[in-house]
Amino acid sequence: MKKENVLSILLKMAAIGAGGIFVLAATYMGYFAIYMFVETVFFSDNIGNTPAEAIRISYSLFLLFMYFALLRTDAPQLLKAILIVAPLTMLMVAAILGLYLKPLLSILAASAIVGIFIFLMRRSRKPWIYYFAIAISVLFSMAYAWPRE
Repeated sequence: MKKENVLSILLKMAAIGAGGIFVLAATYMGYFAIYMFVETVFFSDNIGNTPAEAIRISYSLFLLFMYFALLRTDAPQLLKAILIVAPLTMLMVAAILGLYLKPLLSILAASAIVGIFIFLMRRSRKPWIYYFAIAISVLFSMAYAWPRE
């Protein structure tokens, strides 16, 4: 196995960070578009009844399914690592916001999700860039779903 130099490692880390932000922004815009569609078409008389949690979970599971389909392709490893940020972050946000009134359970759920992803990456013997992408996802999801006053 060839040893990577520091510049190569830093470039990959920067690509995962910047690419992760870009993919996550596109993912949130997609979620917002779906939410607005459901709200205006099905709940236009009472927008307060829009099932945000169900939409968030369904969208997260769809992204997760699409990501696992992507893992089976011959796409570059760096691209796959960048693209893991969106489904993992959305799934953790859905878990944290779904259990918002029970902080201990939300932390346990988010930790379980991260643990499952780490287990799957170790089992598949993925390179370090996947673990960095998981760490980025944890940071993004905590920044988004962390309780505020």
